[in-house]
Amino acid sequence: MFLSKYGIKSKNIDLMYLSQIIGGMLFFLPIIALYLEKNLFSITNVAIVFGIEAAALAAFEMPTGAIADLFGRKKTLIMAHSIVILAMIFLYIGGSMLMFILFALLNSLARSLHSGTDSAIIYDTLKEENKEKYFKKIIGNYYAVWPVGASIGSIIGGYIASYSLSLPALLSIIPISLTLLLSLFLKEPTYEKEGHKNIFRHISNSLKVIVSNKQLIILMIGGFVLFAFSENMHRLGSLFFEFKEIPIIYFGYITALIFAFSSLGHYLSHALSEKIGNRTTLILATAGSSLLMVLATLTLGFTSMLLFIIPSLFFGLRNPVINHLLNLEVSSGKRATVISTSNFMGQLGMALLAPLIGYWAELYTINTAFMISAGMIFIVPILFVFLREKD
Repeated sequence: MFLSKYGIKSKNIDLMYLSQIIGGMLFFLPIIALYLEKNLFSITNVAIVFGIEAAALAAFEMPTGAIADLFGRKKTLIMAHSIVILAMIFLYIGGSMLMFILFALLNSLARSLHSGTDSAIIYDTLKEENKEKYFKKIIGNYYAVWPVGASIGSIIGGYIASYSLSLPALLSIIPISLTLLLSLFLKEPTYEKEGHKNIFRHISNSLKVIVSNKQLIILMIGGFVLFAFSENMHRLGSLFFEFKEIPIIYFGYITALIFAFSSLGHYLSHALSEKIGNRTTLILATAGSSLLMVLATLTLGFTSMLLFIIPSLFFGLRNPVINHLLNLEVSSGKRATVISTSNFMGQLGMALLAPLIGYWAELYTINTAFMISAGMIFIVPILFVFLREKD
């Protein structure tokens, strides 16, 4: 359907694309931080919930990657979609720190099961047909379609939130249930499986690959810093908009634009990186994101809003390139685990720094907390200078 021009016979990638679009229609995305704050009464408590989610996601990442490698990608995705439905129920019930922590733990488990598994199933599906040369283009498009669904969901969710802050969480169960249905029709691709089912042994073997590979180490440290600051700012975005006195009715449109720019970046990533190189793309994307976020803190109103939105374009540009470079460094038998380890580093950064950013926001303002965070991101383009240009 989507990929006929590449001559790919398997329906897996078409199914993954559809699941990615529908799975993006999470109506609570524009107001999640605001919803939590109204129930938990402080930004610090909101940051603690996000920090717990990130810490749990970090803890789950490598074991769930090993599960996908050892027991199958399809089973792992089915499990992920099933668990996230339960997480949404706890988010809707809400009302207390306990309910939100249960949501955070279940959502992190579901995300970790999905994380790395989707990339692995796409790469191995292509490799099965000797089409892996199309991976960077296809994974870019794959990551681009989620923001399309998220944009639609955010606009709808913004309107729903103007009537009820809890209802968007309940209605998000509908698209998640559809992604579960789609995952039942996937076909497990052929890939190199290890001759044992020992999760911890598999993790240990994968870590040995990582620590002996300078390219992987640089990518993972960069991911740690990026998630620690940029993703935490993204999660706290609705509080930043409130500080800038932007009416809540616009939150859905802002989130939709963020996802739209992200989608555009993912779509353009392959063409740009082929023209200027993978390393240069990563350096420019991370430096540009940091600079614009600093400027967003120095401006007011809708100018600030626009400067906050545009960095999502740079996120889209860098994400497929990082994924591509990770896949080049690892065999299929350890692919999901190594990618999950990379995601683990990002989530670890989020978990460790989320409470600190919340503390900065309480001590100063959310604007000052974002200014400091954006400045710290400048570390990443310097780090990426030491990457090898590979394709």
